[in-house]
Amino acid sequence: MSPAERLFRQRLERRAAALAPDLQKAILDGWTRIRFLLSPGQLEAFIQSPSAELLLAEVLTPETIARAFAPASEVLRDGVEAAAQAIQRELPAAARAQTFNVLNPNVVEGIRALDSRVVTTLAEDTRETVRAFVENGLRDGVNPRTIAREIRSVVGLAPNQLQAVDNFRAMLEAGDPKAFTRELRDRRFDSTIRKAFDGEGLSPEQVDRMTEQYRKRFIAWNAETNARTAALDAQKLGHDLSWKDAIDRGDVDGERLFKRWSTTLDGRERPEHHALHGEVVRHDEYFSNGEMVPGESTFNCRCIAVMFTAVRPDEARRSGRGLPQGAA
Repeated sequence: MSPAERLFRQRLERRAAALAPDLQKAILDGWTRIRFLLSPGQLEAFIQSPSAELLLAEVLTPETIARAFAPASEVLRDGVEAAAQAIQRELPAAARAQTFNVLNPNVVEGIRALDSRVVTTLAEDTRETVRAFVENGLRDGVNPRTIAREIRSVVGLAPNQLQAVDNFRAMLEAGDPKAFTRELRDRRFDSTIRKAFDGEGLSPEQVDRMTEQYRKRFIAWNAETNARTAALDAQKLGHDLSWKDAIDRGDVDGERLFKRWSTTLDGRERPEHHALHGEVVRHDEYFSNGEMVPGESTFNCRCIAVMFTAVRPDEARRSGRGLPQGAA
C-alpha cells in the first residue's frame, strides 16, 4: 500500500469513527420511537388475529419506519457531504477550489440509494425480529398479551441476536459454564454466577436481571455495528461522489479516471475481498463482484477505492493488478 493510500485510509476511518456515535444514537432513538408506537393492546389484537403478518403490514409500515429513522438519515446525508468536501483536497489542482455540488443528480441519487439501503436494513431487522418473537411465543404457548407486552423489549435486535439472548438465558438457568464465553455479558455478574453455579443455581429474578443486561448490551452493540458500517459507507460514497462531481463540472477527464480496489491485508480481511485487492476498473464500472463502491453490500468492510488518472491503458495496468475490460 502506498503512503498516499495509507493516509487516505487512516483519514477515512477516523472520520467514520467520529461519525459513528452520532449515527448510533440516532439509530437507538429510532428503535425507541418504534417501541413507543407499538401499543400493547394493539399488538395483542394483531397477534390474536388469523395472521400476525397484519402487525407488520399495518403497524410497522415503511412510512412509520422511515419517520422513526429520519434523524439517522439526516446524519448519514451530512456525513456523505462532509466526506466529499474533505476529499476535495485529493482532487487535481483544477478541481480543489470548487464546491461540492449537493444538487448534482449523481450526488442526489447516490445519497438516496445509501439512505434507502441503510433504512431498509434497519427495517428488515425490526420486522424479522418481531415476526420471530411472535412465532416463538405462540409456538411455546405464551399468552398473546404477554407477547405483546414484551415485544418492545426486543426491537433493535436482529433475529439471530434474539436467539442469542434466549440461549444466554437458557445457559443461566441450566448452570452452563458456556455463559462465560459470551462477550457481551455484564462481567460484574461473573462472581455471582460462579457461586450460584457451584451451589443451588440462580434465582428466576437473577436470571431475568442478567438476561436483561445482556439484551441491552446486544441492542447497543447492534446499533454500533449498523452505525459504523453506515459511517464507513458514507465516507466511501462521499469520496466516490466528489470525483464524479468533478467529472460533471469538467475539472477531471472521466476517460482517464480509474479506480483500484484496496483491501487492508492484516489477516482479518474477508477472503473474497483479499482476492479483489488490486483489481482495476474504470471509475464508472463495477468491480468483478458487482459492487460500485468496495464493501457496499457487507458490514464493517474496510476496503476502499483508490482513484487515479492514467493517460494510456498501460499506465492503468502498472497501477493495479489488472486492466479494465475493454481498455486495451
